[in-house]
Amino acid sequence: MKHKDTQLDPNKLRSYLDLVGYKESAILRELRDETAKLGDISIMQIGAAQGALIQMICSIGQFTKCIEIGVFTGYSSICIAEGMSKNGKLFALDKSREFTSIAEKYWNKSKLNNKIDLVLGDAIDTLDGFISNNLENTFDLVFIDADKNNYLDYYEKSLKLIRSGGIIIIDNTIWKGKVLNTNDNSSSTKSIKSLNDFISKDIRVDHCLISIYDGMTLCMKK
Repeated sequence: MKHKDTQLDPNKLRSYLDLVGYKESAILRELRDETAKLGDISIMQIGAAQGALIQMICSIGQFTKCIEIGVFTGYSSICIAEGMSKNGKLFALDKSREFTSIAEKYWNKSKLNNKIDLVLGDAIDTLDGFISNNLENTFDLVFIDADKNNYLDYYEKSLKLIRSGGIIIIDNTIWKGKVLNTNDNSSSTKSIKSLNDFISKDIRVDHCLISIYDGMTLCMKK
């Protein structure tokens, strides 16, 4: 079977995608510019095409109840909230007051603050709290983009919380190509490799790993 391998210059491809590949609002562009001023850590922000895809998924699904694990400066929060129904609620989980203060500013600017509840603290504890409060099988979507060493725990708890037909989206599942390096034994790389292997065999979900930006895996609970 032949494969459609295409040799492309990644920089030219990125420029082309940035030109025609998505629509980005003025507020999201402003947020991206402000986040870039933070320096190297700004790489934690999702790509604009990723945001457009996430927003579209939430809109198609008419989602009303979502969780975000890892807020950073709030770009993905805006995309999720924009895509959700008018009465939707996003629970945005993060530890950082510094970065989420930027997020809150842009949630207000985009008039989405009424849709977003910021929950500061350890995400594992927050997810456990949702589970203990009998919220299993009630969420439409969970977006995971936080510390990589806890990815498998986040996945398992998210799977308990989403309903059948619900979606888990996991960012960074190609991890700058490090998942292909058999000599990379760093904890983050091993964690992502373990998650990818686990999901590939998990009969509870249908999944697709797409090579957008740093890799993003979509899982749908059966």
